[in-house]
This record gives sequence, C-alpha cells and structure tokens, in this order.
Amino acid sequence: MAQTESALNFGFVIYSAVAPPIIFKGKSLTGILPAIDIMGDHALVGIFYFIGFGMFCLESLLSVWVIQQVYMYFRGSGKEAEMKREVARGALRAAI
Repeated sequence: MAQTESALNFGFVIYSAVAPPIIFKGKSLTGILPAIDIMGDHALVGIFYFIGFGMFCLESLLSVWVIQQVYMYFRGSGKEAEMKREVARGALRAAI
C-alpha cells in the first residue's frame, strides 16, 4: 500500500507542477501553465505561481532522489530477499 500511495503522490506532484486545466478548472494549482496564463493580468500573482511551480519541481526531484536511495538500499543490502521471505511467511500465516 505504501508503494501505491508513493506513486500517487509522485504523480500528483508532477501533475501539479504542470497543472493542465483538465481536472481542476480555473487557477486552483500553482503550475507552470496557470502561471504563464495569469502573468499577463496580475504580475505579482504570477510570480507567486512561479514560486509554487518551483516548489513542486523541487519536491519531484527530491522524490526521485529518495526513490533511488531506497531502491539502492534494498538492492544492495539483501533486504529484498528477506522481505520476500517475510511476505511469504505472512501469507502462509494468513492462509492457515
């Protein structure tokens, strides 16, 4: 379940950084598309939207880095095989 939540969170961060007007109509997310759109009318608000866009980009980069670190930890330490055995034991206990 944690991997699914992590993937959904990462997907939302990427979606929010771009913020296409597909699901959320109007200016509800501070992505690059609303920032460009609003920059002509309200420059100060557009600057805040660009700051929000930068934060979403920073969060997506940090998420990629963390995913890489976790992947390298589990691949390099042998924890993957240990976790597979633990899952198999848990499934056996649940079946009994």
